[in-house]
Amino acid sequence: MADAYIADTYARRPDHTPQTAQPEAETYILALNTDAAHHQAVTALRKKHFPPTLNKLSAHIALFRALPGSEFPRIQTAIEAVVRQYHPFPISTGKPFLLSRGVAIEACVEPAKNIYHTLKEQWHSFLSNQDRSFRAHYTIQNKVEDREIARKTLDEVQNSFGGSQGTVTGLSLYLYDKGYWKLKKIYPFPENPHDAPSMRTTDEGEWPALPGADPSDSKVV
Repeated sequence: MADAYIADTYARRPDHTPQTAQPEAETYILALNTDAAHHQAVTALRKKHFPPTLNKLSAHIALFRALPGSEFPRIQTAIEAVVRQYHPFPISTGKPFLLSRGVAIEACVEPAKNIYHTLKEQWHSFLSNQDRSFRAHYTIQNKVEDREIARKTLDEVQNSFGGSQGTVTGLSLYLYDKGYWKLKKIYPFPENPHDAPSMRTTDEGEWPALPGADPSDSKVV
């Protein structure tokens, strides 16, 4: 396939790169972190329908997909401040809908929109075009060439997927690496919003699980 999405050749599109004065050696993704059961339910759906040779990730909801490494101290400070304002909140799947080359499922998670807008106001100057808007959803299929495959997937999900409910437990920050996401830090919400949460980090070189995943399933590709 001419436009194959593989780690050795993948390059980000201009509208998916941060607006900084210099090219960024590193960029980061900020995503919701959910409980394991919910994460496993939506990841199973993604594994079933996403082209397996192109699937580098487990199911996820990204708030921002291209945060510049040159602004990392500022980014980290803002994340640490915003998580102190929340405690764990519910998430549920909504209606499936067609993408241009696949299918996604809406996510009902209103507090995530508030978090997004709070951070967007602080980071507006360097956000990529893609990161200037947010719609909470899980992509369960993408990059399919045949539009009819996507329509069949939509029908199947509408008729057979019973939905999933869970809890957003915090935020996760990932280093972007040629289509893969490498977990750098988890920012859990405190059970009491007035308690400062502890920040969990990972060692360099690990490829831990994406939000809510079982660590034994950490290299979803």
